[in-house]
Amino acid sequence: MMAQFPNNHDANLRSHPIPRAVAVEDLSQKDIEGITQTVFVASQSQPADLLFIFGTSTIDGEVLESVGRDCQQGHFPKVMVTGLSGRLYSETGKPVAHIMRDELITRGVPSDVILVQDRSTNTLEDVAFSLDVLEKHDISPESIAFLCKAHHSGRCLRTLRKFFPSQMLLSVPYIAAYDGIKVAEEDWYQHEVSRGRVYGEYLRIIEYTRRGDIANL
Repeated sequence: MMAQFPNNHDANLRSHPIPRAVAVEDLSQKDIEGITQTVFVASQSQPADLLFIFGTSTIDGEVLESVGRDCQQGHFPKVMVTGLSGRLYSETGKPVAHIMRDELITRGVPSDVILVQDRSTNTLEDVAFSLDVLEKHDISPESIAFLCKAHHSGRCLRTLRKFFPSQMLLSVPYIAAYDGIKVAEEDWYQHEVSRGRVYGEYLRIIEYTRRGDIANL
C-alpha cells in the first residue's frame, strides 16, 4: 500500500526528516567548494528524447516560456510533468503536474507531447512513479534533460541515475528565490536564506545516498 502523506503543505514539509532549510554557521572555503560541487550541476541544455520536469510550485513564467520555445523547435519530443503535492496543491486542490501541463499548453506545447505523472509527493517518487507512465506509452528515452531548481539539481541527477543507469542525463537548472534571495551557485553561502537551503540539500544528498535511495556518484 502506498504511504499516506499529509495534504496540508506545511504538514508535508514537517514530515521530511531533514528540513528544507538548515541553520548553518561559518563555513570554510573548502566546505563551500565541496558543498557547491555536490549540490549544483552545471547547465547542459541541449536536445533530448525526454524533458523531465520535477514537481514544484516555484517555476516562473519565464522558465516555462523557454520550455515552450524548446518544444516548438523540436528539442524535446516528449515532456514529463510530475507531482501531486506542494504549495499550489494546497492552495488549489489541483496536482502540480496538472498545473504545469496547463501552463505549458498555454505556451504552445501540444498536449500530446506532455506526459503526466500526478501521484508523487517527493523527488524519489517523481522518478519512480514516472516509470509506469513511460512504460504505458512505450517510451524508452536514451537521453533525458531534467528541469529543476539549481540547488536541487544534484539530488535530481542522483535520483534519475538510480533508475536510469546508462542514459544520458542533462541538467536544465533554473534559479529559485526565497524571501527575495536567489539561491545561486556563485553566492549561495553569502546569505542566511540561501545558505540554509543549500546546506539542507547537501545533508539530504548524504543521507539519501547512505540509505540507497539515490545513486552514489
